[in-house]
Amino acid sequence: MSEEWVQLQADEIEALNSIFDEKQWKRDVDDSQRTYILTVDHRPERAISLEVTFVDGYPVDEPMVYNIRGPWLRGEERQQLTTMLEDIYLNNIGKPIVFLWADALRDFVDKSPTTTTETDNINTIEPIVDQYVSSMDKIDVPPIYTDDSFEDRKSVFQAHLSPVHSKEEVQLVLNKLKENKKIANATHNMYAYRIWDEKRNVILADCEDDGETAASSRMLHLMDIADVRNVLVVVSRWFGGILLQNDRFKHINNACRMILVKHGYIKKYY
Repeated sequence: MSEEWVQLQADEIEALNSIFDEKQWKRDVDDSQRTYILTVDHRPERAISLEVTFVDGYPVDEPMVYNIRGPWLRGEERQQLTTMLEDIYLNNIGKPIVFLWADALRDFVDKSPTTTTETDNINTIEPIVDQYVSSMDKIDVPPIYTDDSFEDRKSVFQAHLSPVHSKEEVQLVLNKLKENKKIANATHNMYAYRIWDEKRNVILADCEDDGETAASSRMLHLMDIADVRNVLVVVSRWFGGILLQNDRFKHINNACRMILVKHGYIKKYY
């Protein structure tokens, strides 16, 4: 397809819009091109901005055009960062790279003898659904975590997450969730998962819209960009009678992102 890059760019920008807030990720209003500015400033003394331009053909045929802004960056450090970004691009030709660059920027900013690293432990968050054993298969159902719900124009959205390592576990989690009458009666229970198969050295991934056309593929695209592994995310929606148009996709992706951040699958950007 000659214009495959058009859809790839649109999907990447949509995912990035749901991952970062307006302070961290914004379009350059003074630029007529598709230029965005990514800011990593959780350590103000080492703040960096990365200006990226989605040129025609990226990521299929052309590389991303970028410019690094950081007053504290000296020659050697700037060269190290440039080399790091270039290596990421060369190892991911044809794939979205902005989120990978954002991760690299954060790690680069954090490199300092005075930096204290905080380790997120998802096990400190208690599951709302305890582990249980299926009487039929004798397979432990992974813990299931549910985030707070939120509402827009009478439609309610709520995300659920479970660490999974097989398709069988995915199905057990889905079955367990639907034992909850409220979840079972949701208008849509869309889901997406990514599992790392160590034996075959491949990612197993799939998604299901449950009637909300194109919603789960957006969730999966977000998870692809972040390269999350061994996790299932389900977003329940209770329709309130008012059409939300494209806002519903924004809410679904945002619910997916927030629960992945909360449980340490995606780094939180401040």
